[in-house]
Amino acid sequence: MRRVEVEPLWDVVEEHLDEAEFLWGVWRHSLVAPDYTLDEVAEGPEERLFAHLEGLVVGGPRVAERLLLPALGSDEPSRVSAAALALLQGPRCDEALAAVVEVLRARPQQRAPLVRALACVDSAMTRSQLRELLADHDDTVVAAAAEVLALHHEPLGDTLGLLLVSDDAATRAMALRAAANEPDPGRLVRAVIAGLQELEPSVLDAAIDAGVRMGLAPAWARARERMHEVDGGAAMLLLALGGEPGDIAAIEAALADRKRRLAALWALGFHGTPEVVDAALEWLEDPVAGPLAGEVFSAVTGVDLAAAHMDLPREDDEALEHRPEDDLPRADPLAVLQWWTRHRERFVDGRRYVAGAAHSPAALLRGLRSGAMRRRPGHLLELTLALPPARRPRVPLAAPTALQLRALAAMTLAEIAHVPEDMS
Repeated sequence: MRRVEVEPLWDVVEEHLDEAEFLWGVWRHSLVAPDYTLDEVAEGPEERLFAHLEGLVVGGPRVAERLLLPALGSDEPSRVSAAALALLQGPRCDEALAAVVEVLRARPQQRAPLVRALACVDSAMTRSQLRELLADHDDTVVAAAAEVLALHHEPLGDTLGLLLVSDDAATRAMALRAAANEPDPGRLVRAVIAGLQELEPSVLDAAIDAGVRMGLAPAWARARERMHEVDGGAAMLLLALGGEPGDIAAIEAALADRKRRLAALWALGFHGTPEVVDAALEWLEDPVAGPLAGEVFSAVTGVDLAAAHMDLPREDDEALEHRPEDDLPRADPLAVLQWWTRHRERFVDGRRYVAGAAHSPAALLRGLRSGAMRRRPGHLLELTLALPPARRPRVPLAAPTALQLRALAAMTLAEIAHVPEDMS
């Protein structure tokens, strides 16, 4: 009997692609949002996104050829990512990867959205194919394959040497961050030290990050210089997590600088002592810094401002670009100050806290598993700094929640046992 091929309902399929494009952006934002947890991402934006992707996958080759492959050339990054992931989740993954590679060759500007899609694929075969692409003749293809592998904490081997001297700043920065994850990072010390002299801020920050993870004294010294610059927030965070007492005083002093205040508040929240709450609360009434000052209070005490009715109505957001911090609650200054006055004595000066609990590996792990998505990278960074390279947690924070949960489960059983209990 001859099989009858059913014509897809094209208006329905096109709606699936439009919705997937929209939800891709929503999902990406939820991964760094202050008002989502991992479970809420999984049960909300991610579940809806993958339902529409499945609607595209079941359409088979005809949908792929008519809608998904052309969408890889779209000027809308979210549409590119959604279409690429739908193709990669289909039964013809090899052909999908080949199509993605061809787009990378023809349109290098599509690298970022295609990498984001590839990072969502949980396939040993796909990773093996990506590793083969590290020997490709096209620099854009090599860089994209390396970036995806690095996001999954896979070693890049000799390819790193080529990436570190790339003309593209984003590629050099990616390679430097990947250097600290190599099995033998010591062979890359010279490259990291050289990166500390970079003039491009993104590459310099990557070099500092890699050097700090590798325990290089010059990297810590460069971080102390970098934190005084207007865009030195990443260095501030590293110093708040693993620096010296004088570094915390320098970060607190940055609160007086309007251009560095927000970065200082962000870093101080991860340091977590009651003294940083004292310093932050002075800015509760500031229209710009107020939400971040409230975040410092919540990060240390564990008080949910909205649940405790200690927040104010949000003002209309007229910003052209929506940032994660725009979703922070506006703290009610009077209510917060009253609470802090009543409970301040519960918090010991000089002792660090995470969401109201004594600072510890277990508290950081709880933050990774159940805390606000916006704060998880900071918790993961601190655990990374506390462990030797071979035992560092490998949680792909830009991947679907199932992949993150699997990595967290492995971390619970293995890596966390090797972190010193007293990290203060």
